[in-house]
Amino acid sequence: MKLPVFAVLFLLQCLLAVPASAQKYVCMESNKGDWCLELLRDVAPRTVDNFLRYVNAGDYNTMFFHRSVPGFVLQGGGYRIAASGAASVVPNYGTIPNEYRRSNLRGTVAMAKTGGDPNSASNQWFVNLANNSANLDNQNGGFTVFAEVVLGLDVIDRIAGFRVGNLTGIFGSGFAEVPVDIPASATTVDVGDFVIVNRAYGTNTLPGQPASRFHCSAAVANEALTELCGSEVSFPLQIVNGGRYEATLVLTAQQPALTFTLKPGSLKPLQDVPAVLASFDEATAELLIPSVRVGTLRYTSVRLKLTNVSAQQFTLQGFAGP
Repeated sequence: MKLPVFAVLFLLQCLLAVPASAQKYVCMESNKGDWCLELLRDVAPRTVDNFLRYVNAGDYNTMFFHRSVPGFVLQGGGYRIAASGAASVVPNYGTIPNEYRRSNLRGTVAMAKTGGDPNSASNQWFVNLANNSANLDNQNGGFTVFAEVVLGLDVIDRIAGFRVGNLTGIFGSGFAEVPVDIPASATTVDVGDFVIVNRAYGTNTLPGQPASRFHCSAAVANEALTELCGSEVSFPLQIVNGGRYEATLVLTAQQPALTFTLKPGSLKPLQDVPAVLASFDEATAELLIPSVRVGTLRYTSVRLKLTNVSAQQFTLQGFAGP
C-alpha cells in the first residue's frame, strides 16, 4: 500500500526526538503586579537565548529592580533580595555579542551594558519607559532590544511612578535610584517596599489567552489560520484520505520562487483538531493553506506544490490577498 508523503515522514519521525518549540514569551510575577514580554528571536537570537538561560535557571526569581529613571528606563536583572533584606548578585554567565537591530522605543526591553563596550551585556536589562531611540540607538554600538512588553505595561508604568530611593548607604554604590513603594513622608524601607520578581517563566501562550501553536504575535487577533513567524510557518494539516497532523515549513529560498522545506521533526499528529485545517492532496501534490498572516497583512488560499519529494520542498504557486 502506498502511503502519503506526510504519513511516511511521520513514521520515520517516530524514531527521532522532536525538539521542543522555542519559548515565545517570558512572564514575570511580582509583588507589585505581573507583566509579560514577547521575545524577539528574529531580531536578537543570541540575546534571547542568553535571557532565557537566566529565566529557565530561576536566576531572576527574587530579583528586584535596582534602578528607576522616570520617563527613561526601569532596570533589573542584576540583584536579588532575601526575606531578611540582604541583597545578592544574580549569577553571571558572561558577556554576549551586541545584536542591536531594533530601535529603543517605549515598551521595548533591552540589555544593559558597560559604557564604551558594546559587547558587555550579561544579566542586566531594562524596560524603555519612553521613546529612547535618539539616545540609546546611537551610543555604545546601540542598545540591543530583544523583547517587548505585551501585557502589563500599565504595571511597569505604575512601578516607574514609585518613589526613587538612594540606598547606597545600605547596599553600596549602584543603588542610588532604587524604586520603592513608600509615601513621600516615609523615612524607612521594608523588604516588601521593593519591586521583587517572585517568579519569571518562559511560555508559548499568554495568561488569559487561548493556546495558539500557529501564531507568534500577540498584538493581532488570530484572524488567520496561521502566521509566518520569521522564516517558519506552522499549521494544522488534513491529508486527503489520510490523517491529521501539525507541520512546520521553513522558508529556504526566495529565488527564482519562494521555496519552503518541511522542518525535520515538526510533523506530528494533532492532539486537538481545529475547525479549519490546511490540506495536502497526494494526487496533485498540492498543499492549500486557507489563510496566512504576514505581519499586518492577511493572505488567503495560499497554494504550494511539492516540487522536490526527496528534499520535501514546496514551491509557492499562488495566493489571494492585498
